Amino acid sequence: MKKKEVVRGYNFSDGKLVTTVNAKIAFVRRDAAAFTEFGITAAMVDELESKTNLFSEGVTDVELVSDQTEATGTKDALANQLQEAIRGVMSRVVLKYEDNTAKYKKFGTEALSKQSDAQFLVVASRVFRVGTDMLPDLGAHGLTAAMLNNLKAIRDDLEQELISMNLKISDRDIEQESRVEGGNAIYTTLVKYTNTGQSIWASKNVAKYNDYVIYNTDSGEDPESPENPV
Repeated sequence: MKKKEVVRGYNFSDGKLVTTVNAKIAFVRRDAAAFTEFGITAAMVDELESKTNLFSEGVTDVELVSDQTEATGTKDALANQLQEAIRGVMSRVVLKYEDNTAKYKKFGTEALSKQSDAQFLVVASRVFRVGTDMLPDLGAHGLTAAMLNNLKAIRDDLEQELISMNLKISDRDIEQESRVEGGNAIYTTLVKYTNTGQSIWASKNVAKYNDYVIYNTDSGEDPESPENPV
C-alpha cells in the first residue's frame, strides 16, 4: 500500500515551532510541581527540549533547494554544451548529405531542443556512434574523432549530472518528509503539555492559563490581536 503524503500538523514555520516549544518549556519547568501530578516529569520535558534542539539543527529545505538548484544549473550548462557539440557535428554532416536524405536522418537530431533529458542522451549517443561510422566520409568537411570524443565526454558528464540532480531531488523529498514527521511529533507533544497547563490554571490563574495558549496560525499569533505575543 502506498504511503500517504505526510502533512504538517501546524500552520506556522519550523522556526516558530522551535521558539514556541522553548517558551512553553520554560513555563512547564516553572510549574513543574503541578505537572508532576499529571505524570509529566522533568525527564520528559528534557526529552522534548532535546528533540527540539536536534530539529532546529537539522538541514532546512532552503539548503536542500539550493543544492538542487545548483545541480540543475550544472545540468543545464552541460545540456547547452552538448547541443552546441551536436550542432557542430551536424553542420558538417549537412555539407556531405542533404537534410532530406536517409544518411542525414540517421543521426536523428530533429527537434533537438524539444527532447526530454533521457531522449537527449539517446540522441547524443546516436550522433557519436553514427558520426564515428561515417567519419571517413565526413572528415573532408572538418569532422574529427576529437570532436566526436568531446561530444561523447560531454554526454557522459551530462548523464552523471542528471543522476546527481535526481538524487538531490530524492534526498530533498526524503528529508522534507522526515522533517515534517519530526516537527509533527514535537508539536503533538507540545500540545499535550500546553493542554495540561491550561487544565491546571483554567479556574485558578488567567495569566498562567494564557501562558499555555498556542495560536495555530501562519504567524503563530492571535488572529484577532496581531500584536499579542504567543
